[in-house]
Amino acid sequence: MAEPAEKRQKTGEGEQAEEKKPDAEMKDAEVPKVSEPKELEVDAPACSKPRIKEPMVFLTPDTTLNLMQSAQGNVLMSMNEGGIRHFFAGARANVGVSKGRYMFEVKIVEFVNVAEANHQSHASNAVRVGFSTQGSSLVLGSGAENICFDSAGAILHNDAHIGAGAECGRDSIMTVLLNLDKDSPNFNTISLFKDGQRACQPQPLPDSLKGKTLFPHVSFKNATVHVNFGAVPLAPLPFTCRMVQDATKVDTSATKYDAPADGKHEVVYPVSLPDEGTFDWLDTFLEKNKSYTELSDRAILNWASQSGLWRQKGHSVKSCNDRPDKNFQAPELNDDSVRKAVYSIAPLQARNYIVMEVKGNLMEDERKLLLDRFRSPAFKKIACVVVGEPTVEFKKHSQKLILQQKQEASDKQFNAKKLEEKRKKIIEQKQKEMEKLKKKAEKEKKQKEREAKKKAAEEKGEKLEEEDEEKEDEEEEKEEAEEEEKEEEPPKAELTAEEKKMSFVKRDTKDLTPVVMSASFTKFTLPTKDEGFDDIKYEWTKGAKCDEYVKKWILERKLSMRIEDLQPSSWFNQQWAKWQTAVKAWQSKLNEYKSALAKKAAAKAAKEAKKAAEAKKAAEKKEGDEKDEEKKDEEKKEENKEAMQVEEEEKEEESIDFEALDVFGVDDILNVGAETPLFKEYQMEDWAMLSLRFELHILAHAFRKDVNDPERMGIHLDHLAFYYNRYFKKTLSPKDYGVESFKEIVDLVNDSVYVTPKSVLESQLDGEMETFAVFPKLTEEARRYRGLRLALGEESAQLKLSGAALQGNRQNAPQKQWGNNQGGGNWQQKQQQGGGNWQPVGYQQGGYKQQGYGKSQQGKDGGKGGQSYQPYGWGGNKGGKSSGRGGWSGNKW
Repeated sequence: MAEPAEKRQKTGEGEQAEEKKPDAEMKDAEVPKVSEPKELEVDAPACSKPRIKEPMVFLTPDTTLNLMQSAQGNVLMSMNEGGIRHFFAGARANVGVSKGRYMFEVKIVEFVNVAEANHQSHASNAVRVGFSTQGSSLVLGSGAENICFDSAGAILHNDAHIGAGAECGRDSIMTVLLNLDKDSPNFNTISLFKDGQRACQPQPLPDSLKGKTLFPHVSFKNATVHVNFGAVPLAPLPFTCRMVQDATKVDTSATKYDAPADGKHEVVYPVSLPDEGTFDWLDTFLEKNKSYTELSDRAILNWASQSGLWRQKGHSVKSCNDRPDKNFQAPELNDDSVRKAVYSIAPLQARNYIVMEVKGNLMEDERKLLLDRFRSPAFKKIACVVVGEPTVEFKKHSQKLILQQKQEASDKQFNAKKLEEKRKKIIEQKQKEMEKLKKKAEKEKKQKEREAKKKAAEEKGEKLEEEDEEKEDEEEEKEEAEEEEKEEEPPKAELTAEEKKMSFVKRDTKDLTPVVMSASFTKFTLPTKDEGFDDIKYEWTKGAKCDEYVKKWILERKLSMRIEDLQPSSWFNQQWAKWQTAVKAWQSKLNEYKSALAKKAAAKAAKEAKKAAEAKKAAEKKEGDEKDEEKKDEEKKEENKEAMQVEEEEKEEESIDFEALDVFGVDDILNVGAETPLFKEYQMEDWAMLSLRFELHILAHAFRKDVNDPERMGIHLDHLAFYYNRYFKKTLSPKDYGVESFKEIVDLVNDSVYVTPKSVLESQLDGEMETFAVFPKLTEEARRYRGLRLALGEESAQLKLSGAALQGNRQNAPQKQWGNNQGGGNWQQKQQQGGGNWQPVGYQQGGYKQQGYGKSQQGKDGGKGGQSYQPYGWGGNKGGKSSGRGGWSGNKW
């Protein structure tokens, strides 16, 4: 409205006065109102073209499993018990529009109040209304193929908020208008109206939706909604707009699913070996068969991700593909209640299913349980065997995925390299800027100095020679031409010759976890009609060849896969106990032998000292009283006797040539002559190698006995460390033995064990032995041969055992003896009855003061025990035979 001339004049005359008015008077001034944007939508023109004949409905394949419809199909509600209440229900209409301007309405009938398990629960009320493309996600807001308005007031697209709408509650009517009219100023826009009034300005459609047929869509959780497609709106808009049910036929496209020929819907059970195209084949199947609904844990996780449920480590990290761990925030999402609800509601809905259970579909017992869920005659149960050599089409699909995978890895590496180059360039630019600032400061300093000199010269009447500043300035101000950064394209990845031969994509996440795979793969079988299948289809290899393929596959896995739940048997425990007892007997004998040597040496030293003292005394006493002749004779006899004893001891010590001893001709390893044990020269590394020989030998035999499967030839080198730890409760590392591989560890003791051409550990010796004497013999022979090689200058013969290897085998080492306590650190002298050995701090007779240690008992041929170090679990074992005759025959002892 125009302002009156009088008022305008008055305002003009009092302009200066108004400028001087106090602030209090300015408060009364009127604030101009912001005018609302003009409504560009106009009434729909009359149209005489044919309308669609199909009634607007929600077809079952285009709804989520947790959605329930009223008899008329226009009232929808979701399941809200247990974990399923956290998931969005979704339904897409059967008719979509590609041209024109149309709308539909959703009334929020109720919000269901659900008891929250905890304050962090995601089971809140929500309603989303919008449009989506055919075959896209049934949960609005997830993915690039839909756009929607949320009851919380957000506009959602591709998992992101792209705008603000209006908050809607119970009894609110949410009207969504889609404008695809080329002649309209709001072409390619979508709008929300709340209770008939515009709630937001027209929002442009994302590029991913332009030019496509868009279908009315609604998603919600913990709510009941009424969907109105027309022809009469519940809340009329400020302008007339046709409802979707009243759309022109040429502007629409209808979704149709073929009804089953025999009236039965199909339930397909894919039977495929783990990591051999299982889920890749499933994806190709679903791409070709849109009417099938996937039943699997993978589908549940995808549904949870689309519903916005938070999962620890995200939704991309999974333990396996078949039955991944849940790790959701809400407890009811981790107890399989969603899985139970899905399998309970699925048989009640008339739709086609594909049940993807990798392990379950391969095991007869689990197949029967899965079949039993669909007992209704309304379903036709089909086993689809996807095993063997894939088709050419699938191989091409696999190679396409491999190339895509390789390209993604290449792009990631390329982008990381570019970022690093950019980072270095920024650092370099900063350094240049700092250098420029430094030069600038120096230049200013020189300039001031020149001006000062010039001024001083002028005052004196002198003339200062001008420097060529201009040239200097030009050189300093000249900047290096910056190299234009060229936009490089990431290199194109190409498949190698080896990759072109691959039939399946290798992924970091396997179909089954190692534990599940190990425990179940030997029970894998192919389905038969006797189990209850109506039909069995072979997609790849067919018939008997398929059975042969599975048997071969299982046999290969038996050789290469480890048994996660394998436990040592009683036979192994008995052999291990016998070995420990034998080692204790050897240790005891060695300690006694060294103690005896020490006593002899001490006695000999004492006699020599006494003799020297007497000689010195006789020399000092040049002349003296003559002593009684008989006393002299007795002393002389005593000296002769002692001399004879020393000579006898020396003769006894020299009665055996140890270095010339035939190791394998020894009858008793505890006494090879002169009470000398065969292992008298053993060092710590020799005891470690002795232990390694027996452990690998007994491990190879125990594995075969415990597995009791003739098809499992032995322990594969890839799993040697695992089984070693399982049986001996300690680690086995090549670095501890100074080598790089487990094959090299075995080569260190190849006189006892070896590796077959199939990389399987095999023992050279029999599993059942009367005594273990062969192991000290082999160790002594190896020690001598190693010493010979070292004497010849072969440095490679030197053992390079780490402290871990020596410490891990200290139960096989004798007590360390010291001449004195200097530098002994943790060693202290402790006199033992009959021994006098040096032992580490904490030792007592019979072992450490810890539960599981015990005093060694006297064995049959093992000598007296209780004077040596004893490892855990040795207490109470009685010594067995520790000596015997060994001989080499072929590759066996």
